[in-house]
Amino acid sequence: MHKLFTLLLIFTGILSANAQSTDSISLMPWPQSVKLQSGRFVFTDKFTVGLNGPVSEKLTGSINRFYQQVGKRTGLYLPQEYITVADNNTNAQLVINFKKTILPAIGVDESYTLSVSSAKITISAATDLGAMHGLETLYQLVMPGKTGYYCPVIEIADSPRFKWRGLMIDVARHFIPLEVLKRNIDAMAIVKMNVLHLHLSDDEGFRVESMVYPKLQQKGSNGLYYTQQQIKELVNYAHNRGIIIVPEFDLPGHCSGILAAYPFLASYPADYKPAKRYNLDTVKNLNIMKVMRLINEVQTPTIDPSKESTYTFFDKFIKEMSGLFPDAYLHVGADENNGVAWKQDPAITAFMKAKGFKSTDELQAYFVKRMYAIGKKYNKRLIGWEEAFNPSLPEDVIIQKWKPAPIDSLSNKIIRHNNQLIISSGYYLDLYFPAYIHYLNDPVSAGISPADADKGILGAEAAMWSEMVNDENEEIRVWPRAAAIAERLWSAATVNNVDDMYRRLSKTNFELNDRGLLESRNYINMLSRWVNGANAGAIKTLADVYTPIKGYRRLMAGMFTPVAVHPTLSSPMVNIADAVRCDSEPHLHFRKLVAAYLSKHDTACLAQIKWQLLQWQNNKVKFDELATNSPYLQTITDLSNQLTDAAAIGLQALNGGGNKDDQLKQLQKAGMPLHEVQLAILPEIEALITGKLKDEPASYPLF
Repeated sequence: MHKLFTLLLIFTGILSANAQSTDSISLMPWPQSVKLQSGRFVFTDKFTVGLNGPVSEKLTGSINRFYQQVGKRTGLYLPQEYITVADNNTNAQLVINFKKTILPAIGVDESYTLSVSSAKITISAATDLGAMHGLETLYQLVMPGKTGYYCPVIEIADSPRFKWRGLMIDVARHFIPLEVLKRNIDAMAIVKMNVLHLHLSDDEGFRVESMVYPKLQQKGSNGLYYTQQQIKELVNYAHNRGIIIVPEFDLPGHCSGILAAYPFLASYPADYKPAKRYNLDTVKNLNIMKVMRLINEVQTPTIDPSKESTYTFFDKFIKEMSGLFPDAYLHVGADENNGVAWKQDPAITAFMKAKGFKSTDELQAYFVKRMYAIGKKYNKRLIGWEEAFNPSLPEDVIIQKWKPAPIDSLSNKIIRHNNQLIISSGYYLDLYFPAYIHYLNDPVSAGISPADADKGILGAEAAMWSEMVNDENEEIRVWPRAAAIAERLWSAATVNNVDDMYRRLSKTNFELNDRGLLESRNYINMLSRWVNGANAGAIKTLADVYTPIKGYRRLMAGMFTPVAVHPTLSSPMVNIADAVRCDSEPHLHFRKLVAAYLSKHDTACLAQIKWQLLQWQNNKVKFDELATNSPYLQTITDLSNQLTDAAAIGLQALNGGGNKDDQLKQLQKAGMPLHEVQLAILPEIEALITGKLKDEPASYPLF
């Protein structure tokens, strides 16, 4: 018996040594299969790369960026100056094997395997795209140790769950410069996204140079547009990182930018200019009900679908744009057209009668089918928002679903019609929801069978609409939350632990910023500007625990402000609500401490909680000093007071003083949203009073 017991102990020890915890690695997106083992591959100045496969500019570019990043991370002077397909040394420390070079496209083989031993690393893939994904995973494994940088010994087999893993950026409402788009593309490649959808036209502007119709940029852009050379550069940049670009020209509504240039396309005569869709300055005593009535009942700039000249125009236009955007897809929008402009035009209503159309929905279906035929002519597969769907829609049109719905009957209807879906409902980044809300939103909603999902759901897209976004805060708004969405689209549905997601997201955000994203730098710059570059530590302490108010409340608040301060296309986005992040890392850390303290009453946690509350309480002194010479900070001293008051209530609760009911009332008063931001740590301070930490909300209201 004693020998048996000894053998069991030895065997258990072997198992413990080999079954390593994956908590030590921060991969995002998480691969399909991860087998972490004991041991390390240690980087030295002898680290070399061998490439075995056909010529691939994409892959060699990716390899050299990887190699330079390893040198930068480790501080090692590595021996290879520039790696090419001629560097096919199978004895190199990193060997990359692949069989085929392909263009980025939807549905191609993106799988790879990654094997790390103590002496060698091997990436194997069917395609160069798969090998590029393997390199991104490998770089995420590089970590510091006592004696240098290393990768753990590991075996990974990986492939995406969904074919379409996209990010939509609205560059029409606020123009986003080329260099910002490139940084987004780099970030997308790191987290294995493969579609950049550019919303290139809307009421506020048209953003691409046209040689065929030059008035589009001359009169429709206010001077802010991409030249054709820039578009070609961007497409090439994206392709070299395994990403396709899908252009969207929103029709037949959302088109003031187009009509400003060519008003003959319009359903009614007007002095069209790039501008917001609704002129709210003319409405007295504006409220939410009046806004909804405007949306449903007021005519808005709309293309005339009854004229043959409309289709002649767009035939030439799409032919030109197809040359700029070589990938297989064309998005025509087709959303939010209330049909009022058509109903009020006698020529259009006569056209409807002649065609036998009983509603403007049928007229819209006619328009979409005409655009479909034009797209088909130039080898483009059409995409439209969910309003484009109708019973007569060709089966190869892709529908992008965006409206949230408690019961998703539309998706089933679309799939049964044999159209495919891109899901954006639940992935709208402009709603300011924390990352976990998007992360727990699966593209396959309840009620859709696995077979229907496999057939009908191509994937999903995160969407960044830019009414409240410009070139400075775009990266703050998109990243790192888009990385959480990227994982939802790549990884297995069972990878859904929110705490572990946030653990890895923090590291991923560091990686993104370290490799060129300006999310962190822009955040600090926006805060520092309020004190003219002085030490903004006290401002950061304050801003770090605030988040924007959620849903459409900021957008609606802009509508309801006095006319003189309505946000416009040129309004500066320099306020605290424009800068603060949607996830507060100090809040997440504080929440862990509070949860641990309440469950275990650990004295170490208690000491950390008290220290943090004291830091927040005392921040007011430094903040007030900065505010003395900052006109803007003087307008938000109430936020500083709010943080001080909330921290004081938490300390009082921990020290056993005061009445709980009074403390809760004081906390509620201290926690009212101000300046379109809200204090993130309120639920945790409430828990210090009540002794119970509430779960994070499963959802947030839109309004």
